Amino acid sequence: MEYDFIVFGGTGKEGRICARDLLESGYSVLLAGRDKSRVENLLEDKKAGFLKVDLRNKNEIIKAINFSKAEVVVNCAELSFNLDIMKACLKIKKHYTDLGGLQTMTIKQFQLNRKFKKSGIIAITGCGATPGIANVLVSHGIKHFDKIDEINLGFAWNSNVKKFVVPYSIQSIFQEFTESPIILSNGKFKKSDKFRCVGTYTFPEIGKQTVYCIVHSEVYSFAKYYKSKGLKNVNYMAGFPEHSFNVIKTFLDLGFNSQDKTLNFDGVKVSPLEATHKILRLIKPVKGYEETEDIWVRMKGIKNGKKQEKNFDCLIHSLKNWQGIGSDVGTGMPISIMSQMLKNSLTTKPGVYAPEAIIPSEIFFKELAKRKIYVYENGKRIN
Repeated sequence: MEYDFIVFGGTGKEGRICARDLLESGYSVLLAGRDKSRVENLLEDKKAGFLKVDLRNKNEIIKAINFSKAEVVVNCAELSFNLDIMKACLKIKKHYTDLGGLQTMTIKQFQLNRKFKKSGIIAITGCGATPGIANVLVSHGIKHFDKIDEINLGFAWNSNVKKFVVPYSIQSIFQEFTESPIILSNGKFKKSDKFRCVGTYTFPEIGKQTVYCIVHSEVYSFAKYYKSKGLKNVNYMAGFPEHSFNVIKTFLDLGFNSQDKTLNFDGVKVSPLEATHKILRLIKPVKGYEETEDIWVRMKGIKNGKKQEKNFDCLIHSLKNWQGIGSDVGTGMPISIMSQMLKNSLTTKPGVYAPEAIIPSEIFFKELAKRKIYVYENGKRIN
């Protein structure tokens, strides 16, 4: 069978969301992952298939892509695999999307830009909620400025039941909080303190929440694309409800994020991080649990010689027909949308890009609205 898309990390939460959205949009999908039991419901669709793949084996990545015959490779796996999957796409000339790679990985990915251009193929890195939606909010907002001075952005979320539920990839969360954040300050990249509390902000539908400076790829990509427009300052901030933040902080304090140490469970050796992954998968869904997330952007600059500010918010809610997913629909759906745009040639310029450089905002926002994800400009809905 020839598939429209292959989704690596297809058995993880974001991969399952993306694959389901692609299937419901009428496309065929090959889910590539490790645990077939987690996608049995998706495999009831005749347009879906499964292939067991070990991403640590680079040859298996290429074999899987060739087997799928897909022209677009969707990477929903952990960011540590981004470069290997990108290089596989480069080798066999397939388009590529992923959920982002923080800063270190993103820089390495952009170093492949010339080779992707020469091969005539496109890679879009950071296609989820943030990076992803946030980047397109900025590309839409930048049109309102002659000169842009400052961009502050991030996410904030809360739930109706105050119990810990893994908000997104625990490995990504650990990495975001343990790497020193890089900010753009007065036109230069600077390291900031880990766990630096920025203050308390008020967000629509969420209310007041404490936010923390963390490492994120948008700081790098905004500087890359908008320095010519005068951009000097970018800060990325993460907001967690207190009941969630306290659990994450405890995990880190206890060393649950370690990949260097080895634990021995009945002869099976795993790292604390691997053990944490397995334990967290055992958490049962909380009855009646719902989430609200705000992907927010605050922009300051000049228009017609006058100071101007623009505030953008993308509000994501739990959806009734996506039980147990929470606001993660806001990560899995955007990468599906952007991958469809790539397949349908709505973006055609070869190279490696972040979404703000290549995704048309109006079309993207319309697709979000179809999925009940809404965008607001200065408090007024625009999609």
